[in-house]
Amino acid sequence: MDRRGFLIVTGGALAGLGGQWSSSLTGVRQPATVPDLPHDRLSAATLDRLDHRLADLRRLDDALGGRELHQLAVAEFRWLTCLADHAVYDSAAGQRLFGLVTEAARLCGWLHFDVAHHAAAQSYYVAALRSSASANDSLTGAHVLACMSFQATLTGHHQEAVTLIDTAEDQTKHAATPRLRAMLASRKARAYAKAGDAAACGRALNEAERRLDVTTPGTVEPDWIYFFDEAELAAQAAACWVDLDQPAKARPLIDNALSSMNPLYVRDRTIYHVRSAEAHLHAADLELACGELRTAAGLARQTGSVRSIDTIRAAREGMSRYDREPRVKELDLDLATLAA
Repeated sequence: MDRRGFLIVTGGALAGLGGQWSSSLTGVRQPATVPDLPHDRLSAATLDRLDHRLADLRRLDDALGGRELHQLAVAEFRWLTCLADHAVYDSAAGQRLFGLVTEAARLCGWLHFDVAHHAAAQSYYVAALRSSASANDSLTGAHVLACMSFQATLTGHHQEAVTLIDTAEDQTKHAATPRLRAMLASRKARAYAKAGDAAACGRALNEAERRLDVTTPGTVEPDWIYFFDEAELAAQAAACWVDLDQPAKARPLIDNALSSMNPLYVRDRTIYHVRSAEAHLHAADLELACGELRTAAGLARQTGSVRSIDTIRAAREGMSRYDREPRVKELDLDLATLAA
């Protein structure tokens, strides 16, 4: 049974997964040979359509979250693995197909992570790593490691989170795009912040900002990193400074992120309104903190994201010393209607 917060791989074994992935980037499976069935070969047009389906799932996740989509992603993953096992394709098509399998598995992991099914999420991430090795795709594999690192950070495995990013950075140092490098640095910053290391966190955030600054409109980036822009980096930096109890640094970053973030990113906006509430609470402004949590609760009802709801409830627990305040009692009435 899957339980919230439970990982099936932790400690050195979790950190070692990155090393195993790095050493197994060897290439794709040899294509099947069926010369009398040329019409059954996997065409570029079919691969394009499969790729577009995954892109649609990524963007639906921004608005709907994992509760609505994780089973749909599982069906997509199963279909793609079936094609990998049984379809007929040449080497180039096979490499691309395994790249799609990787992204489908990563999406399954991410969406299960969003509904707090951490063991299932980690299983899909491991499957994604294996598939990226089959595709010899270090960039997509690095994205998987970034997701694994984020999960490890939020479940208390901070050192393992840093090690996973170190592996991703080392394996892609000659191939990663500026945006991917910035995203990896931001994930490392979150791990350092959770571990309470403000100096290392600051260095990682500076690196992320420097990398993102050199991204130009003409830079070719993978579609799956579309979400990581200046607003997302500001939001991640704000979350770091909230975790480090430095609300004065967090406040302008949160305001910048919320004012510039795509309004369709409902789940992310939910979480960053919670971070805003926490920053206000650190600054002893209870009224504004309650208002931000109400806003977050309203957004959370649109997605049913378990991660969002858990984040809201954790922030409310941080207000426990104000339990008798009328405005907090009013907030509790509002939060009581959130889905479990």
